[in-house]
Amino acid sequence: MKFIYYSILMLFISSIAIGQELSIDETLANVKREVEKENYEKALALIEPLRAKFPENEDVQVYTGRIYSWKKDYKTAVKILSPMADRANPNAEALQALVTIYFWSEDYEKCIAYCDKYLAIDPKSIDVLKIKATCLEKLNRDQEALDLIEKFSSIDNSTQAFRGIRTLIGRKAKNAVSASYLNISTSEPGLSPFHYGYVEYSHKFSKSAIVGRANVGNIGDDTQMLFEADYYQTFSNKSYLYANGGVSTGETIFPVAKAGLEYYFAPHKKFDYSLGARFMHFETDDITLLTGQLAYTAGVYTVAYRPYYDTTNELFSHVLSLQKVNEEKERLIRFELQYGNVPYLYLYNSFTQPLKAYRAGIQYQHRFGESFFVRPIFLYEREEYVPGEYRNRFNLQLIVTKRF
Repeated sequence: MKFIYYSILMLFISSIAIGQELSIDETLANVKREVEKENYEKALALIEPLRAKFPENEDVQVYTGRIYSWKKDYKTAVKILSPMADRANPNAEALQALVTIYFWSEDYEKCIAYCDKYLAIDPKSIDVLKIKATCLEKLNRDQEALDLIEKFSSIDNSTQAFRGIRTLIGRKAKNAVSASYLNISTSEPGLSPFHYGYVEYSHKFSKSAIVGRANVGNIGDDTQMLFEADYYQTFSNKSYLYANGGVSTGETIFPVAKAGLEYYFAPHKKFDYSLGARFMHFETDDITLLTGQLAYTAGVYTVAYRPYYDTTNELFSHVLSLQKVNEEKERLIRFELQYGNVPYLYLYNSFTQPLKAYRAGIQYQHRFGESFFVRPIFLYEREEYVPGEYRNRFNLQLIVTKRF
């Protein structure tokens, strides 16, 4: 008789347990469907009674905390998750959720603390290591971030997950030096090539940057120098101002003096735009260019249009470009179509005439290591050298840069 009694009792208890499990699973399935639709309030209305009924079920507690974090109610999410994360034997899921919450809320110090707690349980978690390194970078503790990356690399033999963080740290370098060589040659008919080169040094401050550049140009038997400086000033609304000025040692290859100013307005959604002017003084002539830019960015692609209006000759030039950028690798490829009398790189000289030119070009930037860049540029022109007569013009340039 006792056997039958205990059998019935066990069957009753088992049926209750199975019913509870089915109730939890079914409710959580409905909750997850609402979460996928971003109906967070409805999801919480479904899960809160379940959380109250089964307070010992930590899966339900953790998921509730995550829902509050997804709806950006970080305070409530932390209140739910902290008891499970701060005890002697922490719940790993609760720890991971808190890592994400403090990262999203930009409380990087607390995020690092919870990263350390989680890494004590799972020291090889790439996701948490990446978040910790990112937090260190955000706090300008760059060397600690690099040390963490190097330490993990020696364990895992991979830095793929951290490439973006290395790039962000590399971009903080205050200094850079560059050198360039440009060869301009012609055919049908051909002339002796023009040679241009420059070396420059740039330094970044907190909200500004300055560039000093020494240019050299050689045409035939004549060699001249141009010394110029660029200045960039950023503003709190993400706009910035560009200014340029320079003087030369001659009056033919380069202008005797030059100046430029351009204001880049704060980006509006996916659009960037600017307005500016360039002024060049020659011994016998002055040239003023009015310019600006309109650019549209979609993902890794940017389409930009820049006109130039030569007020002296009352002529327009046009530049249309398509650029693809890999931010993580700091790699870019750019295609350009140009029309008008503005020379390549806008190297106006006394030989410039208001004649037509059609151009198509490509440039590519590649980063070697963390701080060395190479950028080859090629531009083909079909230029009108006298009215109604055209020739080929080839512009080949190489720029190398080292930042530190």
